[in-house]
Amino acid sequence: MDRIAALLDDALSRGLGSAAAVSVGDAGTEVFRYVRGHRWRVPALGPPIDDHTPFDLASLTKPMATVAIAMVEPVALDTPVAQLVSHAACRGTVRQLLGHGAGCAAHVEFFRWLRAASPDDPRAALINRAAREPCDPPGIASVYSDLGYILLGAIVNMTRFAPAVAEPLALAARFAPTALDGAVATELDERGLVCGLVHDENAYYGGRTCGHAGLFGSIDDVAKFAAAMVRAANGERIGRFEPDTVRRFFTDAPIPSSSWRLGWDTPSPTPGVSQAGDRWPREHAVGHTGFTGTSLWLDLPRRRWCALLTNRVHPTRHAGTADAIKALRRAVNDAAIGALDQ
Repeated sequence: MDRIAALLDDALSRGLGSAAAVSVGDAGTEVFRYVRGHRWRVPALGPPIDDHTPFDLASLTKPMATVAIAMVEPVALDTPVAQLVSHAACRGTVRQLLGHGAGCAAHVEFFRWLRAASPDDPRAALINRAAREPCDPPGIASVYSDLGYILLGAIVNMTRFAPAVAEPLALAARFAPTALDGAVATELDERGLVCGLVHDENAYYGGRTCGHAGLFGSIDDVAKFAAAMVRAANGERIGRFEPDTVRRFFTDAPIPSSSWRLGWDTPSPTPGVSQAGDRWPREHAVGHTGFTGTSLWLDLPRRRWCALLTNRVHPTRHAGTADAIKALRRAVNDAAIGALDQ
């Protein structure tokens, strides 16, 4: 695992964010953890992080909160979205939303209107705008969609995250309607230094407890969640997670030609493409990434995981950080498999 430590140290020395943490698990148990860096690097170096420092998990919100709630709360997967969300233009089902196959657009900058209008109920306003956005016919193509998960956040009720997921798994992970103390900073932009509030602009101006982004969690939280997922997929009832349900979410593909399952991606079979790296298994493996520099990949039969948390958007999302985090994810995951298979 020395290779992983060296990769993180090198990334931080080159200015890829200010903080990084990795957890690697094998046979359902964490076997390696590495935590380095500071909560911010501008305008001056901030306090050092530890195992319990919250990161903005970005789109890891989708599998860890929105999808996880859907796994344990009663949700009829074949119900049309239009029956559940008022004024929804989407003609797909909940299942198709989960698998990014409901015809929703990838992304719309709703925050520009939200920022100017300052509605009394910003979350309801965001959901309403997302619901009315024109959609393509469902069931034809897979398009990774924040809009679809904004709608899912309305359907599953994101306020259920704590009792449904976090508390049974002993997670400290949470949403931050107001600034969360002790968090790692993200971008320095027109909002100032974003720290303890969600980086995603639609979520920031749209209520901050959303289905597509907004969850904060530490490497300890992500490791516990990963352990629960791989153990449940192998027959254990963990918290409120039933093995049959978890296995369905990991295997059901609403668009048969797509890499997407119900809220989880699978590694591309094309060499050099997947952010899981080239050594991560191509069968019985799932994962997800997040814009701020986060990722989680699971090898289900071996009950393995590799979680990487960074704030690569700090102090800016530009300057080549998107390519750098993709390369780092691949290298870390390859190194994890190399170490575990020795």
